[in-house]
Amino acid sequence: MPHADPTPALLARLRDEIRRLERRPARREGQVACGLAPIDALLPGGFPCGALSELRGGPSSGKTAVALAVIAQLPRGALAAFVDGRGELYPPAAAALGVDLGRLLIVRTPGGEEGFRLALWAAEALLGSGAFAAVAIDVPRGRPFRGAEVALRRLVTAAEQGGAVGLWLSSPGAPLRPPALVRLDLRVEHGRIAARRADGLAGTARAGGVHAA
Repeated sequence: MPHADPTPALLARLRDEIRRLERRPARREGQVACGLAPIDALLPGGFPCGALSELRGGPSSGKTAVALAVIAQLPRGALAAFVDGRGELYPPAAAALGVDLGRLLIVRTPGGEEGFRLALWAAEALLGSGAFAAVAIDVPRGRPFRGAEVALRRLVTAAEQGGAVGLWLSSPGAPLRPPALVRLDLRVEHGRIAARRADGLAGTARAGGVHAA
């Protein structure tokens, strides 16, 4: 029996969820720290609201852990979303980092080009909704498609409109990189997450026993 196309159902569910949660708070400004002091020291107070930041690293580099640490530092009652295009987010690990799973919307998309497109659409909708204080985006592996660069620029506009902290998770050599305001290269060395900005600043933070994905 052929598998049903999950795309229409996923789109409908995401629209309904955003409509249920959507609110238009006062314009978010400032930054959100991740709570890992050496990484926060590389940034002017934390990851900027209303902008995209790129967390780049290979497998087990700590990029997912850093994204979840940012979400855990959000003000009480704030909502967050995680576009899990690769299907690798492990909710117990998120909870271990202090994330309130009841305030985290996880959106999982299929693989391949269609999943890539759907992940970008979901990310834009979430960033621009105004309902979420932070949105992490881990797109599925795939080749760039026609119009992908335009879609990435739309993410920047959506983050500006919604005021969310946008966190784009990518790998070295990724064919597509969004026009991010902050870029961090991450890796784990001797149990510590090491970070470096494009401007050459560097810092390290102990992974704390949490799986560094």
